[in-house]
Amino acid sequence: MPYLNITTNQEVNDKSSFIKQASETVAKASGKPESYVMIVLNDKADMSFAGSDAPAAMLDYRALGLPGDRQAFSDTLCTLISENLKVEGGRIYISMTDSERQNWGWNHSTF
Repeated sequence: MPYLNITTNQEVNDKSSFIKQASETVAKASGKPESYVMIVLNDKADMSFAGSDAPAAMLDYRALGLPGDRQAFSDTLCTLISENLKVEGGRIYISMTDSERQNWGWNHSTF
């Protein structure tokens, strides 16, 4: 149920390794089992942030319930992106959406 869509104009060379690290990071930071975590990576995207095509990233996080300390969660995700993709924190946006169970489908049903 935790879903993180990462869009960046940076190129990710070892996608499998980065996605695995992102999955582990989201599971730990959200307190949710990694068996439910989904990561989507869109690299080399055409992006502009503040009128510049310098390294940037947009993260879309959705889950059934958000972490209590969203500032710490934001810091964790920004650190993941900054350290791995060389994007400064000031060029990362994170959208966090708390989904309702009846609006989240899985395994031919809903939660």
